[in-house]
This record gives sequence, structure tokens and C-alpha cells, in this order.
Amino acid sequence: MAGAHAAQYAPEQAVSASRDRGEPSWLADARAEAARAFDVTPMPTPALRPWKYTNVAGLVIDSFAPDARFAPVVEGDAPEGGFAGTIAHALLDAAQAAVVQQHLGAVVKATEGKFVAANAALWTAGAFIHAPRGKAFAGPVSVTLEAGEGAIFPRVLIVAEPGSEVSVIIHAASGDAALLASTVVEVVAQADARVRLAFDIRWGDQTQEFALVRTRADRGSDVKIDTLAIGGHLVKQTFESLLEGEGATSTIRGVALGDRDQHFDFVTYQDHIAPRTVSSVGIKVALAGYSRAAYYGVTRVEETAKGADAVQENRNMLLSRHAKADSDPVLEILTNDVTRCGHGATVGPVDKDALFYLQSRGLDNRAAMKLLVAGFFASVLHDIDDPVLEADLAAEVERKLSVADY
Repeated sequence: MAGAHAAQYAPEQAVSASRDRGEPSWLADARAEAARAFDVTPMPTPALRPWKYTNVAGLVIDSFAPDARFAPVVEGDAPEGGFAGTIAHALLDAAQAAVVQQHLGAVVKATEGKFVAANAALWTAGAFIHAPRGKAFAGPVSVTLEAGEGAIFPRVLIVAEPGSEVSVIIHAASGDAALLASTVVEVVAQADARVRLAFDIRWGDQTQEFALVRTRADRGSDVKIDTLAIGGHLVKQTFESLLEGEGATSTIRGVALGDRDQHFDFVTYQDHIAPRTVSSVGIKVALAGYSRAAYYGVTRVEETAKGADAVQENRNMLLSRHAKADSDPVLEILTNDVTRCGHGATVGPVDKDALFYLQSRGLDNRAAMKLLVAGFFASVLHDIDDPVLEADLAAEVERKLSVADY
């Protein structure tokens, strides 16, 4: 029923729930503003270029009951002065609460869109990773997102102070019930910080996720993001990097494997603001069954970004004649002083010569397909910093290909 749970999205309810959780007044006020924005902001339409291939006109966010009990599980050992846990727990510590208040909602404003406003109003517990100045986490931080049904609003804030290092892996999983996930991740990479962020997406067959990940990268910082989408009915991920400091680097790598009627939609935006900044985007998708993928990427080089170096690629392999992919990479270059700026996109079926060669060596069609896709994904999977996750994902890809509809 449309709007069946609308009262739970109302400003007064958002404030009441915030007070019940004992949150500070500044956060309750922010939630109220977000709820008001949600109420007056229309749903995005295909007339907006990033939504051209994902029509959500029939989706009513407030028909999904918010899961007030949802909380991410955060595991990791933070160095002295740092933090790895929920935002709720961080707010109990004066020093960490000050960092949260400074950065939460500063990178992604609650008024930017319908899904973002819902997240800002209704997120629960949240995840906060804080790398203190000049220190490194000994190992990766794991953030696990698991839910049953209704609506969840995962919120993740990563703050890496100057000269720090941190690696975060976000695992997402759900059951067979209908679930809406509106996710917001904010990354603050200060001068010379090093941040590694990986998404392990294994949502259930009835889950729809809409995620926005935005990074602010200061001088000399290095941010690398890997996304590996295997599950979910509809997965729309937007990755934005604001390269604000000289010499900042942003790398985004993505892999998606579709089957049946799965729908993947990737949007990337690299904004080169400062001189000698570097960005690299590479999204690879393999599609079986009636699955579909879309990619829209913008690399923008401002007048102030002299000496920028940017590469953007999207490769799509169609394993079935019913699968479909759309690709639209864009360059916006406002200065004539660049080191390199390029983009490329391909959409096509499996190489018949390569398939014939493997079959001539004794492999049946399915085994040959699995080998070709594994090779197609290898450059991204091998680039993951966690060998255990790499092996696990490779096994999951093979498992899915074993039953995919070619």
C-alpha cells in the first residue's frame, strides 16, 4: 500500500526516535531537516541523466516499514585515538563525538535527493571508522550489513586524518523477503591519508539498494574503492570523488555478475579540482539471463586542475542474447593543461574464437564460459587487498556461473 508507513518518515517521528535513542540535539535537528526534505523532494525520474536506465517511478519509499532494530556489525581494532564501531557508541565518547559532529552530513547533504534524505532522517546505529593522525589500522575493519525485510538505511562515516591508513570492507546480505536499502557512505581523506574501501554485495533476490558513496580527498591522499556486486534484484551505486587537494588520487574498480532479471546501475563522478590530481575508473560487468547493466560516468577537470591525469573505462560482456548493457562515459575538460584524460566503453558478446579455442581443448560450453568470465574479472579481483575475500568472491562467481542462464 502506497505510503502505508508514511508516519514513520515524518519529521516529528524522526525527532522522537532520535530523542528515544538519547542522541544529541544537533543530530535530532539534522534528522528533522532531513525528514522535511524527504517530504517535499520528488522521486528521481529518467529525465535526470543518472537515472535514465533505472526508472523508480513506481517505487514508494515510505511504503516500506523502517527497521528500527537494524544495526551494522563493526569489527576491527583501532589504534590509540582512533575508533571502529557504531556512530551510536562514538557519540558516547566526547572526543569521537566531536569528530562525528564535524563530518557527519558535511560530505553528503541531506537535501540532495529523496533517497539521501530518507537515509539522513532514519539511519540507525551507523558505522564510524576514525583513523587518527599519522597512525594505521593493523588490519581491515569489517562492517556487516544484514537485514530481513522492510527498509534499512545504512550510514557509514570514514574519517582518515593526515598521514593515516585504514582499510574497510562492507559486507551486505539479506534474505528472500522484499527489502529496500538506502545507503550513504561519506569518506574524508585528509592530507596524505590512505583509505581502502571494498563492497561485498550479496543482497537477496528481492532486495533493492540505492547507494551513494562520496569522498573528499585532500592533498596527497590516496583513496581506492572496490565494489563487487553479485546479489540483489536492483543495485544502483553512485561513487563520487572530489579531488580537492593537490596530488590527490582516486581509484574505483567494480565488478558485477548478473543473471535472471537482475539490474545493475553504476554512476561515477570524478571531479578534479586541484592540480596534479589522478583518477582511474574501471567497471566490468558480465550478464547472463535477462539481466541488465547501465553505466554513466563523468570525469570533470576544472580550470584549477592543471596536470590532471584521468582514465575511465567500462567493459560489458554479454553471456546471453537476452542480456543488455548501456554505457555512457563522459569527459568534461575545462583546461588545456592535462597530463592525460581518456575514456572507453565496450558492450559485446563473448569472444567466439576464444570460446571455440577452449572447447577445442576439451571444455564444455559452461566450463569455457566460466573460465572466460574469471579471466575477465581477474584484474579487479586480484587487486583486492584482502586475499581471503578475493578467494571467497572468486568462488562465489564460479558458483553463480555454474547455474547461470547462458
